[in-house]
Amino acid sequence: MLSNFAKNTGCFIILLFSCLFLQGKVVPAKIFSDNMVLQREVAIPVWGTAKPWEQITVRLDSSEVKTNAKSDGRWMIYLPKHNAGGPYNLIVKGTQNQIIFSNVLIGDVWFASGQSNMEHPMKGWEWIPNSAVSQSTKEISDSNYPEIRLFSVSKYPCPIEQKDLPTGKWEIAGPESVAGFSSTAWFFGKELYGKLKVPIGIIDCSWGGTPIQTWMSREAQKPFTDSVNLLTVLPIFEQSDWSKKVEQSIEQNRIRRDQISYPAVGLTEKISNPDWDDLSWKSVDLLSETNRFGNIVWMRKEIIVPEPFVGQQLKLSLEFLNRQSQVFINGKELGYFLYPEPVRIEIPEKLIHSGKNILTIRLAQPWGESQILGSPDRFFISNQDRSFFINIVENWRANDQLESVIPVKESYQSNSAFLFNGMVMPIIPFGIKGFIWYQGESDAGHPLLYAKMFQQLIKDWRKRWKQGDLPFLFIQASNIELSHEFEKKSDSWCLLREAQQKALVLPNTGMVVSVDIGNPYDVHPKNKQTFGHRLVLQALKIAYHQDIIADGPVYKSYEIKNDTIIVKLKDEISLPMKENHLNFCGFEIAEKDGAFQEAKALLVNHKIYVFSPTVKKPVAVRYAWSNNPCISLFNEIELPMAPFRTNDF
Repeated sequence: MLSNFAKNTGCFIILLFSCLFLQGKVVPAKIFSDNMVLQREVAIPVWGTAKPWEQITVRLDSSEVKTNAKSDGRWMIYLPKHNAGGPYNLIVKGTQNQIIFSNVLIGDVWFASGQSNMEHPMKGWEWIPNSAVSQSTKEISDSNYPEIRLFSVSKYPCPIEQKDLPTGKWEIAGPESVAGFSSTAWFFGKELYGKLKVPIGIIDCSWGGTPIQTWMSREAQKPFTDSVNLLTVLPIFEQSDWSKKVEQSIEQNRIRRDQISYPAVGLTEKISNPDWDDLSWKSVDLLSETNRFGNIVWMRKEIIVPEPFVGQQLKLSLEFLNRQSQVFINGKELGYFLYPEPVRIEIPEKLIHSGKNILTIRLAQPWGESQILGSPDRFFISNQDRSFFINIVENWRANDQLESVIPVKESYQSNSAFLFNGMVMPIIPFGIKGFIWYQGESDAGHPLLYAKMFQQLIKDWRKRWKQGDLPFLFIQASNIELSHEFEKKSDSWCLLREAQQKALVLPNTGMVVSVDIGNPYDVHPKNKQTFGHRLVLQALKIAYHQDIIADGPVYKSYEIKNDTIIVKLKDEISLPMKENHLNFCGFEIAEKDGAFQEAKALLVNHKIYVFSPTVKKPVAVRYAWSNNPCISLFNEIELPMAPFRTNDF
């Protein structure tokens, strides 16, 4: 891929700086703008470009620092520490021009990064219907906080480390700026501001669906060269051509996703109309192994309802429609569903006619072929007592040629180091208070590698920022169902959660346990308020050294006595409630054969006694060890105990 970068015209970066040198203008990095927040109580770095050897003066309040640009035109200064306050002007002056940044505040800046659950905008994604956060209208209207400032990092994957962002500006919090901002980061910043009453800046640097290696520097990934693909970078790199390629990729894939998620205006009304002519469509059975549908397929079926059942409420079950589906009866939409939520619909009585009724489905899948999954006996329409019941697996008409979709264009955001190069590196060493991180879903398939890479990322970012062991707060993967085979217990995300938890061996790290607050049918839970709140608790404890409870009960050790395993907890400030309570779920124990059995658990004197009548000689215990586990242990402020296991078989 990178062979396309080689051009005979030379390097765009050199030409760009040559142009700037000829102009003789000082240009600060784009992370600096009006309305920004600068980090309090640390030396404040300010940097940019200018003519080689040009003298640069930077002034903030009563502080002034001078320096000279280096031979390559780059310069950097550090302003003295400032307490929280403002607004100020930050003045950057060269020999031929000066730039004045106004309405600058001094406070705490947090760097928010990760994949889609950090990116998740308050108003939802353009291309995912119904993806706004809970109570989004109310939350967006309650966003006029002039001392909270937001910076959204431009999406820009790149094969080489960038010295600056392509664009960007700080915005004052308000309905317009908050609507498209990271919901997790916003709720974190808003609550933190309420607690601290100092200006808060949030830098949102996230991208959905991205693995950890794209956020790591090439240097940080050297220990993992056998496991990651670090592309060779050619010595000549044409920046402008690359930027056009990235822009075209992002835009074409955005349009494509919108085409898949939203039918053309008026098309839904036409195709869901009972009178639409579908005789030329192919006849299919929903669960046939020969079905091969494109990104979008329309399906219709005639349902005959006898007169005696008209006026009754009917139930519709369509099991699993992968991935986005809209369901209609007689031209009226019954609902929108996002896989793996099973389709269960109570049909209003007024929508059913005596005799012929037309059931219509629009099924869309951005990532490949549309699919229908599930058990045949769960595709039906019936009344409450099933005196009327029709299995609807067979005899549908289907057409996947009614809507055209432009082809997918190569994207680059998942390539190793590309997002570090283009989105993280240009911000270093902007002064920050710490990091909040929500990522890992894309790495569930290789948890052992992730455990090592995650710790490496934390150490590398801290090293590059040169502010010591900056607080690094992260969210452990939530509860989720990953496929239609719910009866088959899966623990693939348990290993990811365990890999994430291992990062707590590093100093100044904090983990939000979220296995109780996710949506088992949506990888993007909408209650981001709770996620932000739990991050705030971690921040108050770790970054601000407040004596508060930020964690639920924490596993410490275990011992075995006869047929019982006794679990000991770490401390007393986060112990669970409900002593002498036998209904704790989520515990399992096993003998040496490794076959875990469901167990009962009893909490007595801050110890958990776990036992099962089917396990006489237990050797291991685990808790909440499934993708979507039962969670039963909470402390007095309703923080849950993290999943744990005492062995690795």
